[in-house]
Amino acid sequence: MFDKPSPLERVHSATFSAISIFLLCIGLELSMWVMFFAVYSETIGLMNETYLSELPVIGMAFSRIDPDANASHIIAILLATFSVGTPLFLWGEIFRQKILENPQEWISHPQNQIIASIAALVLALVIGLEVINLYTLVAQQAMPLVFVSDAQDSGLMAYLTQNKGMAIAISAVIAVINIILALFTTHAFQLLKEA
Repeated sequence: MFDKPSPLERVHSATFSAISIFLLCIGLELSMWVMFFAVYSETIGLMNETYLSELPVIGMAFSRIDPDANASHIIAILLATFSVGTPLFLWGEIFRQKILENPQEWISHPQNQIIASIAALVLALVIGLEVINLYTLVAQQAMPLVFVSDAQDSGLMAYLTQNKGMAIAISAVIAVINIILALFTTHAFQLLKEA
């Protein structure tokens, strides 16, 4: 009766390095979300005059949170969450289904081919959204403002407004960094969960 091994024998506590790597990745993901939220807020001019506090039923809740919040803030929050969450979800599914262990066997099933095609399409949409919005931010800096006095642009923004190809390349690199950061975060979470 007492000769059975304890079920807690195989349970290991997470190491400090695994926890610190996971927290670092979460901090970087939050930074990426804030960056995308700032970019989308700057580039989306839709519904700037529609204040959330004026909504019929839930307007009072928004007026207590931020009376100056408008509908473009909600759009920016949704887009930033979509940009950061999609790669995290895709990498999480890749690790959960253990696709990297034998990708040829996984892709050989017709249902998995459909899933992979849809995932690739969604990932392409995310990358396109990020590149277009980051490029739009640079393009906005290049537009002459008639009623505003000459404001000094930062050195990088001034350089990117003169070199549009470099702006597109940097936008694409940031989109790839977002995907790689999602890989690191998901892998760190898997290591933490296994521990």
